[in-house]
Amino acid sequence: MKKLFAAACLLLAGSAMPAFAAETRYYQIWGGAEVGPEYCNQVWPGSQFNGLRQGFGGYYFISCIKY
Repeated sequence: MKKLFAAACLLLAGSAMPAFAAETRYYQIWGGAEVGPEYCNQVWPGSQFNGLRQGFGGYYFISCIKY
């Protein structure tokens, strides 16, 4: 019975954890700056554009992700 329980726990733990890791970074930019998805690859090589977030005042945060 203990072996069956242990096997079930391992199977459940293995299926619950994703097999990839990702890191996200946010860069503060001025609202008047014209930047696009290529900005992420310039400031952090190998990363991809992940969205834009409202910042404080006239600033925004551009989100870059690397898998």
